[in-house]
Amino acid sequence: MELPHQYPYNFRLRLILFAFGTGLLWIAVQWLLWGHIPTGFSLWFGFIPVALALILAVRRILFKRCLLLDNDGMILPIGPLQMRTARVEYVSIQRVWRHYLPLTVVLRVSTEKRTFEILSTLLPDDESYRALEAFLTRKVLENTGVDRSSRT
Repeated sequence: MELPHQYPYNFRLRLILFAFGTGLLWIAVQWLLWGHIPTGFSLWFGFIPVALALILAVRRILFKRCLLLDNDGMILPIGPLQMRTARVEYVSIQRVWRHYLPLTVVLRVSTEKRTFEILSTLLPDDESYRALEAFLTRKVLENTGVDRSSRT
């Protein structure tokens, strides 16, 4: 991988459309079953995914976030809706591992001070996730001094 390298770090459009469609579908099914617009819990149960999709869409349009791999560290969006950034030096990375969740895979990067999370659904595609994981794993091997030939 040639450095510096930049990955867009936004919610995928597919996820936003899925949440929006799920909410609208719930409201439409309730309307068709009962013959009137749902009220109370049924309405809120459909409205919450629609509102979440709108928030994520506004965030995606207004705040373009990127994960930047520089020569000596990476700049990673963190926090609620990834609005802040943190710089992670490659030499401080001690461990990289996957954590599986029901709808996504989280790449965890552990340093001396804290653990950072990189969500696969915020990267553009699965290949960029695998390339990022391979790159960070290579950096961990460089930091620990483990030679690939000694591992086999």
